[in-house]
Amino acid sequence: MLRRIFCSALGALLLALAPPSQAASRDLQASLVAVQTQALTALVNIQPVTESYTRGERRKQASVGSGFLLDDQGHIVTNYHVAGRAKQLMVTLSNKERIEATLVGEDPLTDLAVIKIPAEKVAALKLQPLEFGSSGELQVGQFVMALGSPLALARTMTFGIVSNTERYLPDGMSLPTGERTGEFNTWIQTDAAINPGNSGGPLIDLAGRVVGVNARGATFADNIGFAIPADTARRVAADLIEFGEVKRSYAGIRFQPLKDWQGLFDVQDDQGALVANLEQGGPGEAAGLRAGDVVLKWGDADVGARFDEELPALYQRIADTPIGADLTLTILRRDEGEMTLQLRTLEMGKLQGERFEAEAWGFAVKGITAQMVFDLELDTNDGVWVEGVRTGGPAHRGELRRGRVIQSIEGRNVSDLESFQALYEELKEQDVVLVVRRYDSRNYVLVRVREETGK
Repeated sequence: MLRRIFCSALGALLLALAPPSQAASRDLQASLVAVQTQALTALVNIQPVTESYTRGERRKQASVGSGFLLDDQGHIVTNYHVAGRAKQLMVTLSNKERIEATLVGEDPLTDLAVIKIPAEKVAALKLQPLEFGSSGELQVGQFVMALGSPLALARTMTFGIVSNTERYLPDGMSLPTGERTGEFNTWIQTDAAINPGNSGGPLIDLAGRVVGVNARGATFADNIGFAIPADTARRVAADLIEFGEVKRSYAGIRFQPLKDWQGLFDVQDDQGALVANLEQGGPGEAAGLRAGDVVLKWGDADVGARFDEELPALYQRIADTPIGADLTLTILRRDEGEMTLQLRTLEMGKLQGERFEAEAWGFAVKGITAQMVFDLELDTNDGVWVEGVRTGGPAHRGELRRGRVIQSIEGRNVSDLESFQALYEELKEQDVVLVVRRYDSRNYVLVRVREETGK
């Protein structure tokens, strides 16, 4: 009897491990061919020309990325790090025709942008837009295909599976342009190859629906790529098309996962998120929140963030709160117990200030926004932030460094970018002494212009 049961179980196991039938292989092959035939016509190659100040001077640079046609009006979805801040956008269509595109809107916080080509061109070439699917329905092991133009090569398609549906990237939260990203979403991890140039292309399922937007690959790793979930991309693209931007509520609160802290506060595993820090003067601090509080409810909704990957959903909930809304927070404070606070949200401001090149002094700066104060842990938004220093230039010889805040020039206060520009125009032909700060330290920087000009 036992022998018969064992043989039956062994047979079932061998059947499960057997290679797929030829019919199943043909069905999969047919699906792949059908999908690529439709999807590749919606894929575009994007060649943006952007400006960079990170080396201390304004430089134009060309790069390459991908995107996909979203509708018959000519809207194309891509990454912010591909098309954001672009001064020129050239798009190569499926028939190899090159056409100039315009930037509709950009959102660095999700690394998404929308650009546009004329609707007449879409109609004339009978281009078929792609449709968004639901990333919320994705399952680990599901077949997906990544489309794009890797390494500036012709359009390609790679095939793989979904490795993880809610990957959190704590070390991948900044873009080449300096802005942070990934705060409002986890990522889809896939082993379908995503190489440089694939960025902005679609990640599609076997039905040809977009389930993600390719964003980045992992350095020094084989076939580990990450895509922005379609549910995030759909919502952001709609706002960019309608408003040119994404408006969000802001509370000035940074959370950290509760993890093993719940024992200290006597809460359940799925209850609460720990307040890590607060913006000085922001809505959270004004409401009376303190670092170390545990938020249990945001309005009527329960809050739960025990692990890192649960934080983006919490930040998205805050962002989706109507701007200027008054709501009740239920919190737990150690040694004081549970209590309620009243909080009013604000509109999230600009992430980054405008940039300016102080060419004669050999460095570039940008204005400091309230968001930068919070993100960079600055004391105040007074001054200007050093974006980059030109190698060998006057400021470089004076040992000015990126990330410093210029507080004064020749003893005269720098309150913002406008005051810096005015002082620069007045003093740019002479040697100047800058007072710069970094956190609590202050130091002097001598910028010797006459040494460079020979005066």
